Amino acid sequence: MKYFRAASQLDKKQIMELLKSNCLLLLNPKKINSTDELLLAEKLAADAFKEKRNIAKNFDNEFLLWLAASTNISSAFREYSFQSPQDILVISFTKKDPTKTFLLEEKPLKLRKKATPLEIERISLARLF
Repeated sequence: MKYFRAASQLDKKQIMELLKSNCLLLLNPKKINSTDELLLAEKLAADAFKEKRNIAKNFDNEFLLWLAASTNISSAFREYSFQSPQDILVISFTKKDPTKTFLLEEKPLKLRKKATPLEIERISLARLF
C-alpha cells in the first residue's frame, strides 16, 4: 500500500470520472489521524480476504470498510470521500503511479505515526456488532 496527501489540478467531477477506471481510494485526509489506522485497516482487510469473510468484492473497498468501521460501502464512501481536489489522501494498492493521471502534487502528510487506543478499538471491533 502506498499513501500520500496531494492536491489535484482537476475538478471533483473530472477526478470522479477518472476514478471509475483506476483502482485506488481518494479520501478526506481530515478523517484519518494516524498511519497506524491505515496499516491496521490494511491488515484486517487482508485477513478478511484470506479467511473468506470479506464483505466487499475488491480489496480497496474492504480496506475502506475497515477504516470507516462500517459494513455499508455507500455510507463509508459518503463519510470518507475527499471533499476538495486541493486536499486528498491518496491510497493505492497497485504499483501504478496515479500522480500523472490525476495531475497530483504531493503535500505534507500531517498524520501521527501512532493511533490512540480508541482509534485502534474503533477499527478492530467494527465487525463484532
